Amino acid sequence: MKKQLSLLIIILMISCDTKKEEELAKASVIQVMTTPIYASSGHNNSEFLVSDYLSDENKVDSITFSEGIGFAKSKALDENIQSFRVKENATAVSHITLWTKGIRNDIPVFKSTSKTIEIPYSGNFKNVQIKGEFTNWAPQDTEVVDGKIIYRATVPQGKFQYLFLEGGKEEKLTGNEPNVVSNGMGSFNRVIDNSRKANPAQLSYGEILDQGFTFQSTGELDNVVILYENQKIEAQKEGNTYTVQLPKVDFSNRISKTQLVRVYASDENGRTNDLLIPVQDSQVVKDPTKLARSDFHTQVLYFMMVDRFLDGDTSNTKPVPDPEILPAANYMGGDLAGVLEKINDGYFEEMGINTIWLSPITQNPEGAYGLWPEPRTKFSGYHGYWPISNTKVDYRFGDEKVMKEIIEEAHKRDMNVILDYVANHVHEEHPVYKNHPEWATNLYLEDGSLNTERWDDQRLTTWFDTFMPTLDFSKPEVVEKMTDSALYWVTEYKLDGFRHDATKHVPEEYWRTLTQKVRNNTDRPIYQIGETYGSYDLIRSYVSTGMLDAQFDFNQYDAAVSAFAKADSDYANLTETLKKGLEYYGHHHLMGNISGNQDRARFISYASGDVRFDEDAKKAGWTRDIVMSDSTAYDRLGMLQAFNMTMPGVPVIYYGDEYGSIGANDPDNRRMMKFDGLSDRERKLRELVRELVKLRRNSMSLMYGTTQVMSENNGILAIQRSYFGEQTTVFFNETGLILNMENNNERFRESGTAINAIVNEKNIQIKPGNFMILQMKNEKMK
Repeated sequence: MKKQLSLLIIILMISCDTKKEEELAKASVIQVMTTPIYASSGHNNSEFLVSDYLSDENKVDSITFSEGIGFAKSKALDENIQSFRVKENATAVSHITLWTKGIRNDIPVFKSTSKTIEIPYSGNFKNVQIKGEFTNWAPQDTEVVDGKIIYRATVPQGKFQYLFLEGGKEEKLTGNEPNVVSNGMGSFNRVIDNSRKANPAQLSYGEILDQGFTFQSTGELDNVVILYENQKIEAQKEGNTYTVQLPKVDFSNRISKTQLVRVYASDENGRTNDLLIPVQDSQVVKDPTKLARSDFHTQVLYFMMVDRFLDGDTSNTKPVPDPEILPAANYMGGDLAGVLEKINDGYFEEMGINTIWLSPITQNPEGAYGLWPEPRTKFSGYHGYWPISNTKVDYRFGDEKVMKEIIEEAHKRDMNVILDYVANHVHEEHPVYKNHPEWATNLYLEDGSLNTERWDDQRLTTWFDTFMPTLDFSKPEVVEKMTDSALYWVTEYKLDGFRHDATKHVPEEYWRTLTQKVRNNTDRPIYQIGETYGSYDLIRSYVSTGMLDAQFDFNQYDAAVSAFAKADSDYANLTETLKKGLEYYGHHHLMGNISGNQDRARFISYASGDVRFDEDAKKAGWTRDIVMSDSTAYDRLGMLQAFNMTMPGVPVIYYGDEYGSIGANDPDNRRMMKFDGLSDRERKLRELVRELVKLRRNSMSLMYGTTQVMSENNGILAIQRSYFGEQTTVFFNETGLILNMENNNERFRESGTAINAIVNEKNIQIKPGNFMILQMKNEKMK
């Protein structure tokens, strides 16, 4: 009898669980976030690829559109390319739904904000060209209309820099002309202004509810699109407050335990800011410790050049024995054993780093290549960017065993490991080139000129040097071969992502193929971030559901260098660049905010004045000894680090920037890492960066909050980030600032934190050339 009773109870329990599962709605079949489609408007058609969103096993049954958009022409649903048109009267935010076996899969659509503006040239020069942010800085011809020289530029909302070229040479601007701005490197650019005439409403987080939340708008909205893991859900509206109750959805097939809710909206003045809310078990996440390292917004990256980090195994320290290579351009002995040693001794954990980015580790050539004229030197492949194999670990760095041990030990410490991968080119000794020379683009162009370093006019074919063939990805067999080689690294090793070299020089077909292969052959989130210098449109063209998650924001870095390395009290260009990035990439983008990189002079050496903005920084590194002559540069590097750690995006620390490694450009910016023997200023900066990383990773407002520029005038930049009951304000100061806290001091001391500031009983003081971060957590904030 007891056995029968037990069996009955089990049956009832199973029956109850089955009923519960039947009540759950089916989740979107799209495992990753559906990035917005930036559509044209008016009479222009827009297109998207179904394969960017759906795998081969999930065929689309039908496609529906929200009001104001529809098919441009009749197309069979089995075609991958879908063409649609956004009407002039459509709202700035809408959506497209892909239906798969009755399951909805929603994609946000943003209406174009672009406008064609005539730019006149006022001089009399006959051979006039133009280049700017809207041409990807590639020269374009002007035209003569009614006796006047003009260029018709199509630009979205915002301010965009440009220059005229007279006879092939850039025009020289003094800075006294109207509508010019510093380019951050010692000269000036012109500016075209296509800013909004009126700002749209702003969205803000409200309250966290049981299985839901509220949000507010500062004005009346004409459309709201709320996506819960790629499925549109509704909200109840009362005044300008919206209440969202999360439906019960079966997420058991998800590879991540965190789901994302996105809120997009628009009004008569265009698209508003957006909101991003992480959710676990139907509850809004408010505790950052609940998030995982695989939740991309929690990442803090640390980039090391392996050869210059730490020599952990002296047996593989083997510089190229060629007297024509100067020591600065040869192997110095850093290796994977050194990286493993610093993982095991807790260096990265102590710094708060949760994502390690390794420079390329594949086999590079034995010999010397290239030539620098003065002082005369050749180069070794110590940096890893000259592959002669795409899958073999360079013996000078280690082997497969130590690489796998790095990943294993990093994962034990809750850290990601991503690998720098080179696809665009190979070294001339690579078997791919030796066996298939026809797989490379042409070294010489039709006019007989050398096709090297033609970064813009021959973007997809140019060679980096005469010994580095660029691969021709217009050939399907090249795409297959190179994507398979990249796939090897995330299937053979449990890597967490890629940093992709020279992204803009590789066609989109490669990135789409690689991303599909990665998702079809892995069971974990894989973060992919690319390297592209150029226009906002070019950079964004590689960031989508079907390609990369992000790119490095070099435009913002350049603006930050100009703002923080110089004591000119002008933050206008930095805030304009920040706002433009939010407009282009989204208010919760995953773009990399760098402190420096291997192709730029060190920020701190610009800030100290030891490298001038108007000089050749690479030449400076070879022709003189770069030293530290102004210690206030440490404060300025602290400001840059604070900016990166508090803005939307993924903070990226270039090795040595945590203590202020000095240097001009390559290879002087790749000095050997220091762990001991730091000066007092270097040690204090490292402590500050550690504190900033800790704040970043423990602040929901800094990872998921709204972003509002409060002030950018009189040498003070104040930016506020808010997420439900948490508010963080960061102040950058060139003039000396005192915040009166007399009325709020008790609340601040209870729930606030201040970094790099003097806190008194009645005020907070910020020294000139410094910053302050003020954070308060309160359920009811004003």
